[in-house]
Amino acid sequence: MRSSAPSRRWKRQAIDLPLGIAIANGPFRQVIPGRATEISEGGMALYAGVNLKPGELMEIEFQIPGRGSVTGIVRSRTGYCFGLEFLTPLPG
Repeated sequence: MRSSAPSRRWKRQAIDLPLGIAIANGPFRQVIPGRATEISEGGMALYAGVNLKPGELMEIEFQIPGRGSVTGIVRSRTGYCFGLEFLTPLPG
């Protein structure tokens, strides 16, 4: 029996990772705390108290040694849970 669920391009991995969401507010830049729950080469699921809609850009700052950042497009939102597609996929 075939599943009717759409297949994904990249396999997701469950994680529990603190991160920051950088928000530009005029000349100021604010970092809002968030938490990633799943990640893949092409995107991630995260929770954050920001008011962004699908189609808007989000800059993520990883709170890990080396502190990398990535920009993505909000693809879905349910409350404060976001589905984010990276503009440039992460290396595999």
